[in-house]
Amino acid sequence: MSNKDKSNLAIYGGSKVRNKPLPYRALFGKDELSAVERVFNDGWENDQDFGYQGKFEEKYTSAFCSFQGGGYTDAVCSGSVAVYLAVSALVLEPGSEVIISPVTDPGCVSAVILAGLKPVLADSSPNQFNVGPEELKAAITPRTSAAVLTHTGGIPIEMDRIMEVADRANIKIVEDCSQAHGALYKGKKVGTFGDIAAFSTMFSKNHATGGSGGLVYTMNEDHYWTVRSLADRGKPFSQKGFDLKDPSEFLYPALNYNLDELSCAIGLSTLSKLSEIINKRNEIADNIDTALKTTAVVSPCSKNTEGSSSPFFHTVEVDISKLNVSKVEFARAVAAEGIWINPDYKYVVSEWKWMKQYLDILEPTPNAIDFRNRTFNILFNENFTDNEVQDIVSAIKKVEVVFTKHSGGY
Repeated sequence: MSNKDKSNLAIYGGSKVRNKPLPYRALFGKDELSAVERVFNDGWENDQDFGYQGKFEEKYTSAFCSFQGGGYTDAVCSGSVAVYLAVSALVLEPGSEVIISPVTDPGCVSAVILAGLKPVLADSSPNQFNVGPEELKAAITPRTSAAVLTHTGGIPIEMDRIMEVADRANIKIVEDCSQAHGALYKGKKVGTFGDIAAFSTMFSKNHATGGSGGLVYTMNEDHYWTVRSLADRGKPFSQKGFDLKDPSEFLYPALNYNLDELSCAIGLSTLSKLSEIINKRNEIADNIDTALKTTAVVSPCSKNTEGSSSPFFHTVEVDISKLNVSKVEFARAVAAEGIWINPDYKYVVSEWKWMKQYLDILEPTPNAIDFRNRTFNILFNENFTDNEVQDIVSAIKKVEVVFTKHSGGY
């Protein structure tokens, strides 16, 4: 590899493939502004300032239940809180073990710890980030009470077989759907398989309520009323005629985790667009995969044909045996060309130093680490066009010319 070859790359001072900024998502547009204005107008018309758990939350949570195909939903202030409430609502034995995914957000792991439970890592299935049924089974012990499993990147977990393992072991399942709104497994929405589910609705998610937010969803009415109480200072919502202004009748200590009416109005508006967003994101991901057939080192990851994704990011595989640099260096070079890339996904729990004190043995989860070490994530949104897809692949091909062993061109 000559210095002249390297100088062509943007990471070494060369011209970028993409100089124009990639398309702004603009999820919160005029429709969402109108939704917020309706909240203000409703308050003015009724001489009442808006707060929480009002008509807009009722409309929003009802619409989300319809989207899911039934059930019960409470809107809360964040996705991390949603996981915490979902776990807490199951009333698990204090200190019992809860299996967690090897690749997930710190908020999910922290929710388990702060609920007074002991996290235990399961590995992913080979060649993916998601836990598989065999990996879940291997992590179960007599002390296991539940598992919180994340549908990572919008790819649905193999939930039918997961539930078979859980039922045999008599453990509860919390589905963390924070990155997978509307994803399907065998035609059924994620979040409808387990005992209870949590969704993040922060601004970057496929469905969002504003800067931050979350949903707790379940088909179990008792779990729903428990969540409602835990999310609002222990109020006995399931008891008819209870007095909101009489704290002596509240059930237990609990904090206020409610989502406000403005956020719920925004969520109601963006929810109406979610199916279209999912379809568009899948189309873009498919177009990227098709275009990758012309590349030498990067290829699409294998897909579960029984599931339908709601892509949060798009993971692609690198044939590291063909590179004369590391995968991370290769991916950073692609990013320097003006492409949104996460070169080295840092959400592998076993690599977090602060987790060591919460795990008896910090298992390395080799499948999850191996898959991360062979992949990088392309970040995109539903406003990408064929031009953006072309630029992504052009950037990859440009970097391949320099960093492929014995490369002499295409």
